[in-house]
This record gives sequence, structure tokens and C-alpha cells, in this order.
Amino acid sequence: MTAMANDDSILLVSTAASWYAPARAPRAFAKVGFEVTLLTPRNALAEHTRHLSRIAYLPESVTSLQWVHAFAGIVKAVAPAHVIPCDEMSFRLLSMLVVSPPSELRPELRAELADLVRGSLGDPAHYRESADRTRVPAAAERAGVRVPPYVVAATLDDAERFAASHGYPLAVKRAHSGAGDGTRIVSNHGSLVSAIAALSAPDPGDLEPDVARRVMVQKVIEGRIWYQNVVAWQGRMLAGYAGDCLQPGRADATAPATVLRFRDAPDLGECARLLAAAFGISGIFTCEYVIDDAAGNPYLVEISRRIGPAAHYGAVLGVDLCAALRAAARGVPPPGRSAPEPGQERTFVVFPGEWLRDPASQWLRRHPVDVPWDDPQLIEAMLALRHRAARG
Repeated sequence: MTAMANDDSILLVSTAASWYAPARAPRAFAKVGFEVTLLTPRNALAEHTRHLSRIAYLPESVTSLQWVHAFAGIVKAVAPAHVIPCDEMSFRLLSMLVVSPPSELRPELRAELADLVRGSLGDPAHYRESADRTRVPAAAERAGVRVPPYVVAATLDDAERFAASHGYPLAVKRAHSGAGDGTRIVSNHGSLVSAIAALSAPDPGDLEPDVARRVMVQKVIEGRIWYQNVVAWQGRMLAGYAGDCLQPGRADATAPATVLRFRDAPDLGECARLLAAAFGISGIFTCEYVIDDAAGNPYLVEISRRIGPAAHYGAVLGVDLCAALRAAARGVPPPGRSAPEPGQERTFVVFPGEWLRDPASQWLRRHPVDVPWDDPQLIEAMLALRHRAARG
């Protein structure tokens, strides 16, 4: 945090124009007293929410250095006390400012930005291992969190040997991805070969030069997918809630869920506590688990060091992540509960996700739909997504 930081100011950073999280999070932060600023590409869904105090825009086809200058400019303008990444690339760019800052930055600016990032995200020693999906499983195991069997495959031979030992189906994952676009589920040797070739190819978005050589191959555990939204401060978990996926966004189950049932899950709460401590996390993060059908054991599938599209549901559950973050930064006890009450349960139908998946979905009729009724311009922008998809 900078010396002149405004305790009431929070900066949301997004590089994804159509992602729901930066569009829904501002209301949750504004309700607990923050002045919310957003750094975003133009024509983003989040531009339309009325809960922003200020918007700053990224240049088109932005380079990492241009992003740094845009970020530095808005930090100077609003002096945020916290910065919140809204997608994976935003977290990686923020991390870069601490672990490998551009040499072009003046030393005093480099130090100021690094202080803000450290204060917002926690211990930089664990930024990469908590965000790189080829590194997370080993780190999670060291922390005492169960993960599915896996191998980090440097070659096709490595992947083939793992498949011969563990069988199909398998998940093949790039080190970094967003919304499931870096994962392929494979069920035979041919699809494994194709996935390894595609996901090990260099990506223009890779910030680390060796990242394309690391692909993770992981056994798919049969069971129900759960998501967990958590807030931590300096490695200490403050609050969180978890829910099972009732409807995946796509048939391959790699897209975010569009219907979720949140309830008390003490075993996943313990996993989050261990992960927050192991990675020294500050801020809001999300986890994905699979609860195996055979024994009911939770396995960590992924951890995402950014705010998720369901982070704003906490206030309804009485587990307000944004309020807990604000209280921790001020050194006072978090308001509300740290987890749902035993027996508490609430189903959320994600809007517009489920409507875009299937306008005739029975979920839209059986349960309350998370439409931002107090934000009419945002609703209009969400409705326009269907027309944009049809044109595309």
C-alpha cells in the first residue's frame, strides 16, 4: 500500500471484456463503503454497471508495458488501498510488477506499485506457484490438500506413460488459461496426442519464456464439481463459502457453472485455510474441487487468484467477502459469519450465463435468477450478449 493510499478506494483490474466478475463485483464492494474504480478494455460488460466511481481504459491490443503504464496512471489518480484482479491475466500482470518488473520503470514507481500489489495479494514468493496450473498440485500436496494423480509432461512420452498407468479420461492443461479455454478432456490416445500438441504450442499471452514447455496431465476423478469463494488476509482465511455445480456452462464441464447450490462445507473450508496459509494469500480467490463419488473425498482441481463471478453472492448468504476484506485492512473483526450456517442452503441461477446457455432452461423457472435488477443498464448490456454471439 502506498503512503498516500485512500482507505476507501479499491481498484478492479480486468483484461477480459465479457467476463461477468468485473461487472458484478463493483456493487458488492460499493455496498460495504468502497469507491470502486475499474481498469478495463473498452466496450467491456463492466462499463455499464452504475456502481463504479471511475473507469480507466486500456489501449487496444495492449502490450504488457502499455498495461503497466495504464495501471500506474490510474493508481496515481485514485490512490487505491487495494487492487483486485478480475481474471487470470490481470493477476499475472500484477505479479510481474513484483517478481519481474519492467526495467523501464523508474525505481520509485516500481517500489510504489510493488508495495500496492504485495499489500493486496500477499506473499510474492508464492505468486507463480499458486497461479501456474503445472505447479499448483505439488504445492497443494505440500500444504496437505488432496489433488488428483497428475504428471507435468515435458514430452508426449511423459503423457503416454501416465495414461498407460492411470487410464482415461484425462485432463490436459496449459499452465495458464481462462474460463476453461486451456483445458481439454481426453478419452483416448488420439485425443491425448492432439491435446498435447495444441496446449504445448507457444501462446502470445505467455509472460514466462518456458511456460509452453509445461503441460499438466491429470486423472479425471468421477464426482461432483464444487466451487469455493474465499477471502484471506496475510495468509489467514477470513471467510468463505462453497457450492456444488448443478449445471455446467458447457457439456464438457470445463466452463464455469451456470447453476450453483451453496451450503456449509467444513472440509472445503479446511482446504481453503491450508491453501491461504501455504501461499500467504491476501485478497479474494476461488477454488475448484471434485468430490469423488466413491468415498466423498475432496480433490483440488484448480485455484484461481482472482475474484470469481459468484463472489457477490456472499452478502446474501451472510458471508460477505468484501466486508471481511475491508474489516481486515482496517484491523477490526470481520462482520457477519465466516461460513454458512450448518444446514443453510441457497441455489443461484447465474445470469446471463444460464440464459445464454439455454433460454428455455427449467432452472430459470424453478429458482430465483441472479438478475441485477437495480442496475438496468447492465441488464441491457447482458441481454445484448446473445445478439453479439449470434452475429459472431
